[in-house]
Amino acid sequence: MFKERLKTFLLLSLVFISVFLTRRLWIQMPYEILPLFQKEEALSANYLFTDMIKPDKYLLNFDEKNHTIFNNDDNNNLWTSTRSSLADILSSNSVKTETLSTEEFSTYYKKKSIVFYFPEKFSTYILARSLDVTKPNSITEKIPNVDNIYLYLGPEEPYVVFSEKDRHLKVYDPNLDLENVKHKLKAIEEKDYTYYYPIRETLNVDNNVYIPYRMSKSMPLVYVENELNTDNIKEIRNIAEIFFKRNIDYLREIVENNGSILYVYNQKVLKVHQNGLLEYFSPLEEPVKERNLYISLNTASEFLSNHIGVPKDLYLSKIEKIESEQNLGYRLTFKYRIRGFPVFLGKDIVEDFIQIDVFNKYVRNYKRFIRKDMNINTYDETEASQMLSAFDIINMNYGLLQMGYIQDNKLLVEDIDGEVLKEKVLSSIDDISLAYLDPCLNKDKEELVGVWLLKVGNRTYAFDVYDGNLVFSRK
Repeated sequence: MFKERLKTFLLLSLVFISVFLTRRLWIQMPYEILPLFQKEEALSANYLFTDMIKPDKYLLNFDEKNHTIFNNDDNNNLWTSTRSSLADILSSNSVKTETLSTEEFSTYYKKKSIVFYFPEKFSTYILARSLDVTKPNSITEKIPNVDNIYLYLGPEEPYVVFSEKDRHLKVYDPNLDLENVKHKLKAIEEKDYTYYYPIRETLNVDNNVYIPYRMSKSMPLVYVENELNTDNIKEIRNIAEIFFKRNIDYLREIVENNGSILYVYNQKVLKVHQNGLLEYFSPLEEPVKERNLYISLNTASEFLSNHIGVPKDLYLSKIEKIESEQNLGYRLTFKYRIRGFPVFLGKDIVEDFIQIDVFNKYVRNYKRFIRKDMNINTYDETEASQMLSAFDIINMNYGLLQMGYIQDNKLLVEDIDGEVLKEKVLSSIDDISLAYLDPCLNKDKEELVGVWLLKVGNRTYAFDVYDGNLVFSRK
């Protein structure tokens, strides 16, 4: 009897030792034994619904004269530090609200504050749900959509302003605590940053867009490569197995004359183009006669996490309602940043980097064209040279902006006073920001072009940040 117990004890001991050693091995080598794309999927499996809804621009107001703009906030975590406070406000029963006029709200930018700008208007209810608020309060009814959020961080009682275009809702909450965010803003103010000023002051026109007069930093030289190595058939087959959750032996493989590869299983199709574009189609399993954005966003989040993985610094940039064969859904478009700057395509390979057609709990179409930073350490003379400011770009290219404005508004130059025309042209500038242009000419070692991106009415212009030349335009 004693011997049997001793054997059992020894056997259990061996099992525990085995588990312990396995855990140590896994800690030391967490992903090395996983295939390439399973590794990326494991790293990105925590891409949650919360990560989709986030700003793409941050305006920091230190006082009446000093302002700066960030396109990315990884180093300061201003947005992540604010989310819990926003969640409290959107769920609190003790908030007090008042409506502001656009004229009154424009004066708030002179106070110590942060403004979070979203890439497009988002439903306030969806914003609340993305912040884990299960029962949002009346704020979601008073202002159903938001495109920016203002946080007052001065010495007086803190407050938040939710805005959509010319609608502004000021919200107080006695329990609102923004001290952590205040400390972060103060730390940024004490560092070296590029000063931004409103066009209203620098060019004396009716426009609240902020631009820098002189740049304090340069954009890093970046080379990218296709995420998908289309010359590696083993890698492509591995991707197909991830999408279909089937061994490659059960999939039909078709190689087209142009080099594109198709994989077919039942009615589902995966196509990998030679240029690195991936397309996936899956028929709907049942009719979807009522669209639900909350369910669709969660479906998209789960799909992205489980299919190849999520590129670093991905963000939701556009939500469109779509209809297909009387089924109702949404088209979600995603962009991403490299080294903190947004990237946009200089070639019509696809509308944008990631696009998903979601019908509640079903993904019908998926397109993905991602380029990875190769992290090549090279010295480039342009990095040491002075970047042109947005003010310089406007001055150098005003004639082009004027021509586009005249064409779009079908004006006769001889009928318009020059100064009046100039004011109208400069007032029509909707946004100016730094970005990288991807020419999409090479599979690898593609140099991204640092540009100032100007959005004027229906036109988009991209000017080289070092010589001011036009490198891209679209209407």
